[in-house]
Amino acid sequence: MLSRGYYTDEDARKRQIDTLKIFNDNVTEITENSEYRLDFAANGKNMSLNVILSPEFPNEKPCIFVNPAIPHPWLGENSNQVMGAPGLLNYTQHSDLGRVVQAIIREFQKSLPNLSDEKCIESPQSHISAHSLLIPDLAELSIDELQEILQNCDLQDKLLENCPQLMEVDMETEELMSSIEDIAQDNLSKQQMLDDLKTQVLDRISRIVQLKMNYEELNKKHARLAESYAPHRIRECLKAAALRADEDADHIADQFLMGNIPVETFIAQFAEKRALGQARRAREERLAHQLAQLDRATT
Repeated sequence: MLSRGYYTDEDARKRQIDTLKIFNDNVTEITENSEYRLDFAANGKNMSLNVILSPEFPNEKPCIFVNPAIPHPWLGENSNQVMGAPGLLNYTQHSDLGRVVQAIIREFQKSLPNLSDEKCIESPQSHISAHSLLIPDLAELSIDELQEILQNCDLQDKLLENCPQLMEVDMETEELMSSIEDIAQDNLSKQQMLDDLKTQVLDRISRIVQLKMNYEELNKKHARLAESYAPHRIRECLKAAALRADEDADHIADQFLMGNIPVETFIAQFAEKRALGQARRAREERLAHQLAQLDRATT
């Protein structure tokens, strides 16, 4: 039994087609991903199955046809379409297409030697012969015994318990359940690891968010500092500072003329402010000259 996983519809379709090729020989692709022919021999007779997959497959069961048509209870009335195979009757999207087709081929290979022209006979014996393909023990029973089975549920259950096809279905079901249990146990064993990884991912996301917030704050601070220390901004600050120094010198002169400060204080403060203003103006002019040269060089 192939282990199951989580598949998209396309993946599941491909996996089903792969099982068809794994469990069967002589598989020929007629139409890509849609139609396949499987050639096989039954009692020395060359036969084939045509497997047609609808667009909804594997959510919808496949259509299977046998060529040439033979009398068999699995086939539809007056048709060569396989309808009554247990694998098709119990088909789900989790079935293995390859195993279903393999079981059909084995049934035809096993039952073909017992088939004759009984298909054309409408007597009860013909129906008994056909159904005996499903339950071989029926071929050994008389009409009365068969009637008794029809009326006795316990006898029916006993026959069904020994039916090879049902036993095969039971085995496949047990294998599937075992596979599901193994996968479930494997998933549970990895739960702690997944929880740890989830915690690590959440921690890293939190760290990334914090780093991003720090980066944005530093970026804003950098933008403010870059603006404050830009050459043109420095020139404007020097120009404004020189103007303030001149205004301070004029204020000191006014105070001296009004007799509010002595001569010594006036001379010292006035000279200091004038010198400061001239120094700042000189720096501003030198920086303006350098910026003009830079502008010419870059244009």
